[in-house]
Amino acid sequence: MFGLKKGSILILIGLYILTIPFFNALNVTTYDNSQILGHFGDSTTVFTYSSYIPVFVMIGFIPLALKVAKQIPVRTLILTASFLSILFNTASLYTTNILWFTFWRSLLAIISILGIFASLLPILIKYNPKFNMPIMYGIMQFIIQGSQHLYKYIGAQFTSIYDWTFSVYFLNINFLICIILAWIFYRKDVAPMKVKFQFDWRGWLILLLLFTIILFLCAEGQTRNWFSDSKISIAVAFLIVIIGVYLLHVRYTKEPIIDTDVFKYKNVVIGSFLFFLTGLINGTGSVVTGFMSNVLGFDSIYQAKTHLAILIGLIIAIPLSTYLLFKRIHLSTIWIVGFACFGLYHITIYFRLYPGIAPIDFLLPLIFKGLGIGFLYTIAALYISEGVPKNLGDSRMMSGIISRVIIATLLGGAILGTTISNTNVLHKTGLSQQLTEENTMAANQLKKYKMMFLQMGSSENEAQKMAERKLSSHTSQASILLSYKDIYLVLAAICFFPIIILLLFKLGRRPIGRVENEPIPF
Repeated sequence: MFGLKKGSILILIGLYILTIPFFNALNVTTYDNSQILGHFGDSTTVFTYSSYIPVFVMIGFIPLALKVAKQIPVRTLILTASFLSILFNTASLYTTNILWFTFWRSLLAIISILGIFASLLPILIKYNPKFNMPIMYGIMQFIIQGSQHLYKYIGAQFTSIYDWTFSVYFLNINFLICIILAWIFYRKDVAPMKVKFQFDWRGWLILLLLFTIILFLCAEGQTRNWFSDSKISIAVAFLIVIIGVYLLHVRYTKEPIIDTDVFKYKNVVIGSFLFFLTGLINGTGSVVTGFMSNVLGFDSIYQAKTHLAILIGLIIAIPLSTYLLFKRIHLSTIWIVGFACFGLYHITIYFRLYPGIAPIDFLLPLIFKGLGIGFLYTIAALYISEGVPKNLGDSRMMSGIISRVIIATLLGGAILGTTISNTNVLHKTGLSQQLTEENTMAANQLKKYKMMFLQMGSSENEAQKMAERKLSSHTSQASILLSYKDIYLVLAAICFFPIIILLLFKLGRRPIGRVENEPIPF
């Protein structure tokens, strides 16, 4: 149908390569945020909205995009998606304000969904069920997790040549390659999954309203100090009401976007929690990034290069876990190894959070993180799909996405930022109270600073004030490090807790069951 030769590894690799630019449409400018913020000159809150909106738009449009994509011939779809990606990507470069920039990025996010679907369809039809499901899911996770770190690094390198626009041009080159590959691999223009178009418009609009409220909480929860602001309380109340309205909607709708019947399957409930948990423990990467930039003074290239160590863990863990799942190893074994790796990542980072460490000191912890991602992400995607019929496949997929991306990564990230800020204030207050004359170490340090400024020609009063400011800045740095340490210690405990539960109650002592749903890994 697609001009593919059965068993051709070269064709299979080419088709998988085709998926990569669409998975990374928003990743390539990850380390360019400061440049983009400076380019448009808007407030931090506005830029926060600009960062969140394309992600929420992508997730919100997944159900509609999947329905629409099935109606369009695949060759037309992949060529159109590649061309429009270049168009929208280029348009974002020539916008005069951040609103238009966000608009074009959001359109790019929507088109990337169509591109992912069109590029995966030949693989799913031609090579499945010939492929074992653990192998397919393993390959998908390897592409998603591995390529994002490469694209972030390459984007940072292109930005260093001139500015952030070069990383966008690099992405355009990738989409041009997609057009070339599509002409090679897609011989016939057919829509093999075309069915009568039916869509839950009312449920979709309710879901978009739900995401809009969560977007507001993510973008402004920290600045408004959460429930200290009445608007946050009102937003949370509306959120609860909308969830109730959606549950009522599901009861009277034949094919809702997220059918609550999917939660009758125990593995979907537990799998959604696993998605949330993996998103939560993986989300602390923002703390390391903040530590690298704010404390150590690493530039974007240094940060991106250091994070490539995660690839080492992925290269080891994903093929190994895929092979073990293929060989019917017990689920609990993979879970225990994965959570242990994430626990070791948090523990080793905890002991490395001090000023003056080198990039090489992050190598071992980030390898542990890569191992944790590799072991947990593939099995989580398989486990949540186990035994779920195809008519509930989209509901299963959306429950996992909402759990990991919306609740754990985005909303959890906003709460994490608030937690760090609050604990930072507590630590800074505690440390400041120790800066007294009775504290001989602090008093001696203050004298040294004062002598240094006196030797530089400052007056007595100026030297005293500057010495106090310098000592206070050291206190600020120490307090933020203590806050980072608190977070990593708590997350380390959270990582090891599931291991205790698994061993204590002897859970997951069986191989993975039958999986009928194809990996559409958004």
